[in-house]
Amino acid sequence: MIEKTYQQIKKLNIKSNIPLVIVDADEVIVHFAKPFVLFLKKRGFLLELNGYTLNDSIKNIETNKIIKSTKSQKLVIDFIKKETKKQPLTKGALQSLNIISNFAQVIILTNVPQYAYEDRILNFKNYNISFPVIINEGPKGPALLELCKTLKKPAIFIDDNLSQIESAEEFVPKIYRFHFTGCELVQRLLPKSLAATHNPKSWKEVEYLCKKLLI
Repeated sequence: MIEKTYQQIKKLNIKSNIPLVIVDADEVIVHFAKPFVLFLKKRGFLLELNGYTLNDSIKNIETNKIIKSTKSQKLVIDFIKKETKKQPLTKGALQSLNIISNFAQVIILTNVPQYAYEDRILNFKNYNISFPVIINEGPKGPALLELCKTLKKPAIFIDDNLSQIESAEEFVPKIYRFHFTGCELVQRLLPKSLAATHNPKSWKEVEYLCKKLLI
């Protein structure tokens, strides 16, 4: 866990007697792939996902050839710099999060690059999302452990990334782990997670499971 993550968590007022729901951002609360497709198209590129990764998935529209990884990485960075502040919400995310916040503490744990952190805050502010946003790098398990350290009630972690679900299982084995994406474009590519406790398919199902497990 990086120092900034630790310092942000230290400043939180986490109540030990209220359940906690920790949520990822990209492809869970906001879309990444959908706006990235439009971003690429304007620049003469095509996103052709062949798995749950951006590796070897960007093609030149004219040549139909996969572009070099260095060019691919530059496009991803450019997208993050230009589009983070206006990423669209996934279907039902705002309504469900607001309902969940009536009976649980909600914290957003995101691996957005530090240079785009303020844009992520602005993006959420524009949707009237005011939950704490904690920045993280790498595996989220250590941050989850810190967040749950004094908690006496159940906690839920929601993420689309298989490795993050595994990290949660390793560091906080008692936490409920929802392997979930709110983006239908990538839902079909979501790899099966043996580390997940639940695999909801919509925000309505996430909301239902949170009520069932936490109330």
